[in-house]
Amino acid sequence: MARAKRKGSSMPRNCGRCLSMTQKAGGAILRPAKLQCRVGPFSSSAQRPESPWRANGASRKGGILEMTPRSSLVAVLLAAAVAGSTATAVAAQEYYSGKVVTMITHSNPGGGFDAYTRMVARHIGKHLPGKPDVIVQNMPGGGGLRALNHVSSGAPQDGTVILLITPGVLMHEVRGEPGLRVSLRKFNWIGNVTKQNGVYITWPTSKVKTIEDAKKIIAHVGATGVGSVNAQIPWAMNRLLGTKFKVIPTYKSAGDFDLAMQRGELDGRNVTSYPSYMAGLPEDVRPKVNLLVQVGKEKDPAIPDHVPLLTDLVKASNPEKLQVARFISLAFSSINRPLCVGPDVPAKVVEMIRRAFDATMKDPAFLADADKMGAELAPMTGEEVQEVVEEVLSAPANIVEEVKTVISDPNP
Repeated sequence: MARAKRKGSSMPRNCGRCLSMTQKAGGAILRPAKLQCRVGPFSSSAQRPESPWRANGASRKGGILEMTPRSSLVAVLLAAAVAGSTATAVAAQEYYSGKVVTMITHSNPGGGFDAYTRMVARHIGKHLPGKPDVIVQNMPGGGGLRALNHVSSGAPQDGTVILLITPGVLMHEVRGEPGLRVSLRKFNWIGNVTKQNGVYITWPTSKVKTIEDAKKIIAHVGATGVGSVNAQIPWAMNRLLGTKFKVIPTYKSAGDFDLAMQRGELDGRNVTSYPSYMAGLPEDVRPKVNLLVQVGKEKDPAIPDHVPLLTDLVKASNPEKLQVARFISLAFSSINRPLCVGPDVPAKVVEMIRRAFDATMKDPAFLADADKMGAELAPMTGEEVQEVVEEVLSAPANIVEEVKTVISDPNP
């Protein structure tokens, strides 16, 4: 008498052993040995449903599943894939093991960019896979061009060289100046430590106490080169506001500006990190420093509120140039301490460094270090920095042409 079918189901019962092995192997048998397991209550092959194992080339002999050459090959390939992915994960975890990472800054020792570079370098290594040692290298020259060109075409493209650079380099490309070998669009941007407004100051002994004074009296200000933000901002103010800043572009570092102001050689300078700069001054000097103007998209809460924005001053006195002033403010303040790696660094390595940077910005030890230095933090991810770079470099041609004139040396 024929055996009755199980009510409510035409599928065979599976024993625990088969089910377990199926789940573990993702639906494929990974052992070529026979599985001593009967597969169902059916008395004839006509009643027996097609086994899912046949898709992988298994055969059935006498109700027993048996691996065929085809299914054995599938098993080997699956095992190799699992082993390969495991090896890749291990390699990623140890990518920087035994390597040394060099963090480069375009500034000389002693400046604000140098201080921020060293602060990041002290902490980012422990967040990189393999926990490499991190050293700092100063590479001044050309307002950042020397360092950029080294990172794009001279340095290894393996993620062992990271650059912290001035936002002023965006203007190199906007102006179409010679010397930049690779477009900034092609660099891989890692993140940005802060987006503070720049603020123009004069020393307590200077006769120039306000921006109105700067329209009447020649004020000598320091710069590290004609392509630096320290030169371009005062030239822009001369054309947009009618000030009389005279740029002296022969200093090696921002630290030299302060010595020159104390000696009476300079009246003032651009400060790109107001909180940390003020923290480094003697207490009796801080309240006497004159704050003339700040450059940014909006007022910086770290800067006293009475210090006017460049865009507000231009809107009031030269409104037809407001778009130019806004563009300059975007380019110089949106990314104040950006980091990048070379254009040919592999995407997976770029991702490692970006996430290590993000973790560093949240690291309690890093935050304590920044607080001790008086460094203001407003971090951005690498993806956000990449968007700002694209926005600046995609500005309308008419605005770009005006900006090129406004921030250029009036006496080349």
